Amino acid sequence: MRSAPSRRPVLILVGAGHAHVEVLRRFAHRPLAGTDLVLVTRAARTPYSGAVPLVIAGHLPPEAALIDAAGLAARASARLILASAIGLDASARTLHLDDGTRLRFDQMSLDIGSMPDMAALGRDAAAVIPAKPIDGLLARIEALSAAMRGREAPATIAVVGSGPAGVELAFSLDHRFAAGHRRGPPMRIVLAGRSPILLPGCNADTRRRIERRLARRGIRHLPGFDAVTCRGDGLRAADGRAVAADAVIWATGSAAPGWLAASGLACDAGGFVLVDETLRSRSHPSVFAAGDIAALATPRPKAGVFAVRAGPVLAQNLRREAGGQALRSYRPQARWLNLISTGERHAVADRGPLSLEGGWVWQWKRWIDVLFVRRYARGAGIDQDQV
Repeated sequence: MRSAPSRRPVLILVGAGHAHVEVLRRFAHRPLAGTDLVLVTRAARTPYSGAVPLVIAGHLPPEAALIDAAGLAARASARLILASAIGLDASARTLHLDDGTRLRFDQMSLDIGSMPDMAALGRDAAAVIPAKPIDGLLARIEALSAAMRGREAPATIAVVGSGPAGVELAFSLDHRFAAGHRRGPPMRIVLAGRSPILLPGCNADTRRRIERRLARRGIRHLPGFDAVTCRGDGLRAADGRAVAADAVIWATGSAAPGWLAASGLACDAGGFVLVDETLRSRSHPSVFAAGDIAALATPRPKAGVFAVRAGPVLAQNLRREAGGQALRSYRPQARWLNLISTGERHAVADRGPLSLEGGWVWQWKRWIDVLFVRRYARGAGIDQDQV
């Protein structure tokens, strides 16, 4: 009597964030033997967040910021499912998708990014354009541009968020619409942030450089503006201040999808998955997490630079876990580089106490962004010691 064939273990990668595209790249060059690999992602192409401001400003075509996640999956012999996760039973190892599918897994890794934290707005959140999820931002900006082109009177766009993401977005939008003045009315950009200072995570020299560029571009900065309502006429802060705006883009705070809190996974107060130093869930060893959705043992801001650094370690640990080997520790950088583009062919570099600016910094940033995307193109090489 023949015995039934044993089932191959299933590893599901949920999301095509910066860490997971590196996992796929490495698995493409050295397949994960004896395992069925599945990628679940909303879109076949995923944007590199660092390059998005340059696309919005008009310095790069959209294709230059998009990584072919579907192609990576194919090269890694992964089954591709274009859908969104809407539920998870971590104990039963079952993932629920928005197309009604339920997937069983032996291992899972989450790299789904985050959403803007708009809880303070309540129902008003529907009137806001969210900067995240990043994979839909370019389409949302295109729709905004189309709407603004039909206007006959000057308009104002308010960007909420005084961190690097909000600052870059304000500059990029200003450059984008300034280039279109001949085809329509002028556009004013307002940058509003809850923090009493601009770029609270950067050094004082960087803040001064950015403040000068904002003033030069005519971008109004409203510090200490804790936005609590967003109506048709603009934003209102908790202290009663108001700013008129025809459109509001929310680029501050980070929130996790609600379904994670009901998944059984150990999460922090914000709903992000608590992981240990190996990027494995503290409550369910079969689940890993990286990028914004992970609450690291050593907390860091929700920024792509950490997901990029986590990718190689995550790939190794998923491979080691499947082979029953000891896992590596991920050590997020204590100091990280911020390259903040200012709309024109100019950027500011910030790292620890160091602050630099100029056209060469912009060229440096553009080179890094383009090189990162090309790294995941078909035919890109990889060193054997990286797999």
